[in-house]
Amino acid sequence: MPRPTVFAGCLWFLAAGPATATGADDAVYTGTVKPFLAAHCVKCHGPEKQLGDVRLDDLTADAGKHAERWAAVRDQVRDGLMPPAKEPKPDQAKARQVVAWASAAIGTRPARLPNQGNLIPHELLFGTPAKVGGASPARVWRLAPPAYQSFVRGVFRERLDGIVSPFALLGERGFRDFADLYSLDEASTELLLRNAALIVDAQTGTEVKNGKPTGRNGSVREFVELMAPDVEPARAKLEAAVQAQFRLAVARSATADEVERYVALYQKGAKATGDRTGAAKTMLQAVLLRADAMYRYEVGTGPAEAGGRRMLSPSEIEQAVSLTLGNKRVATFATTLNAASAKGPAAVREAVANHVRASLTDPKADTERVMGFFREYFEYHRAPEVFKDKPKEFVHAAAQLVADTDRLVAGIVAADKDVFRELLTTPKTFVNYTVKDDKKTNRKNVPVQAVPPPPFRKEKGEVFKPGVEPVYGFTEWPENQPVDAPKDTRIGVLMQPSWLVAWSTNFETDPVRRGRWVRERLLGGTVPDLPIGVVAQVPDEPHRTFRDRLTVTRAAQCWKCHQKMDELGLPFEQFDHYGRFRTTEAVRDTEATAKNVDKKGKPLGPIDKQVPLVTTGVIADSGAPSLEGPVKDPREMIRKIANSDRARQVFVRHAFRYFLGRNESLADAKTLQDADAAYVKSGGSFKALVESLLTSDSFLYRVAAAAPGGAK
Repeated sequence: MPRPTVFAGCLWFLAAGPATATGADDAVYTGTVKPFLAAHCVKCHGPEKQLGDVRLDDLTADAGKHAERWAAVRDQVRDGLMPPAKEPKPDQAKARQVVAWASAAIGTRPARLPNQGNLIPHELLFGTPAKVGGASPARVWRLAPPAYQSFVRGVFRERLDGIVSPFALLGERGFRDFADLYSLDEASTELLLRNAALIVDAQTGTEVKNGKPTGRNGSVREFVELMAPDVEPARAKLEAAVQAQFRLAVARSATADEVERYVALYQKGAKATGDRTGAAKTMLQAVLLRADAMYRYEVGTGPAEAGGRRMLSPSEIEQAVSLTLGNKRVATFATTLNAASAKGPAAVREAVANHVRASLTDPKADTERVMGFFREYFEYHRAPEVFKDKPKEFVHAAAQLVADTDRLVAGIVAADKDVFRELLTTPKTFVNYTVKDDKKTNRKNVPVQAVPPPPFRKEKGEVFKPGVEPVYGFTEWPENQPVDAPKDTRIGVLMQPSWLVAWSTNFETDPVRRGRWVRERLLGGTVPDLPIGVVAQVPDEPHRTFRDRLTVTRAAQCWKCHQKMDELGLPFEQFDHYGRFRTTEAVRDTEATAKNVDKKGKPLGPIDKQVPLVTTGVIADSGAPSLEGPVKDPREMIRKIANSDRARQVFVRHAFRYFLGRNESLADAKTLQDADAAYVKSGGSFKALVESLLTSDSFLYRVAAAAPGGAK
């Protein structure tokens, strides 16, 4: 099928961008902002020179189009990071005008990148009760890689070699499956076309028996009946084939108009080429290449409401819910949704709520993406990516540490009580948990409905060997799991070895990135990216503690950013870069090393000594006065934060981003406040939080996005 025919229906939506900003003053842009950039920025970030691959001379007043770069300009100017110290200092009144203009232009709309969600001030979302719900932009959103794999398995259940996933995820910090991050490109188009041909070839696979074509393993009966080259198929068989492919690819039946369109495509192809089987395959491929088969089709085809909002149609809702909770399109409550749609929005909302509740408690339901949220939120699953020169006592792979944390999180989510606080403060842990005790739930994405495991058992005759247990602080293998960690050592996910390893470097701890995680994920703050031209490196001075070496960031040009991170990350120095609890730190004993020579004066090697460990930190500029002040260790800091309203609300903001596939805007304030209220009222139920998000206006309604060139 010609590419324009297949993809023209979705190109408009994928190319559509956010509308031009209306909150900023055009006169200020023309009179102050543009001249400011020309005077202080374009020299290093212009058409001829782009330090750090950043160009600013082509910025326009359309802040929606250039949101990421305008956010960077605002933050760098606001924090005094740009222009650099060696350049002429700008007029501060004009600098404040630039910051104010950029804030007005981008501060009321969601930024595009996942790590920019906190650019909208927390107080604007939770400070004043919101009464009007928002809506998401109309979008055609490509399937996530796991969902595409499920799609392929759904349309052809046998093994199918040669299929290559056309979709990938960008390596952004934070949640990566954002609708606005990806667009249709030529390479993806080629793969989609190629894969569709491979799938249909397999679906229509035949062998000749008694002179008649018959199906092979995995082929579809309705399709095989179209493969006799010398027989013109009856219209009824063509219609049956179209309906069968719709059920496989789109998880619904085709409408009469849709059936007519695809049958006409077959007839046109067969007449033009005389190749009936080829025309039938083209017809079947065309169904596979529909926007609502290859993509998450969420444009809002329901009735228009005031303000131009449209509720998603029943079929759109059904697919959106299934692909939000899991990775498979399922047609399980279409009849209920259709009946509810006739009664009005309130009935639709109730139908969705009932379905979400049932799915989150059904062991057979696909809710894989629910557990995926916690992995992507904490990012402890990255531990195996951090190279470690493993000592003998750390013989178990980091993947085992991830599996232990998976199981801990699954148990907390299954209990569904005070989930956020429990995730941060539970004393429980799993230790080298074995699949033999819980085969169904010890896997990459443990289902949300997993139940606590049976008592942990050693294999008969097995003796304790040094392994992952000492990483947790145990000297013998726990008989039952989960087990309390040794007293006054570690609590919650942030003190799990998997998280500590994930947020470490190859050979040292990483208090800066750990502190940034706390600032962004728990306190809802922002930290500017590393300024252009700055080399971030802690001195290699092994005779000093890491805390002492990190004082290099106290320099004026560094501390403006590092004051937001270091004091939040330094308490985690309680643990080494393998995640082991410690009370002392090894540093080089220079005097003993100098004396450690053989009879000929040849150095025999370095000698270390243990020095007392400092674990204090400071919570500052948190946005919550009750949190401000010094903390003595990581446990005190995390307990303090875990009990705050602000941290809980920031957690809700991150859940919104993950399940809606975009950053929040001011229009989503009611959705966020309702979700937080549902969580609190339910006693900290994550299921209630998800239900609230998936029944919100932000999830169920769409507004038209601007077309290229500003057309509607």
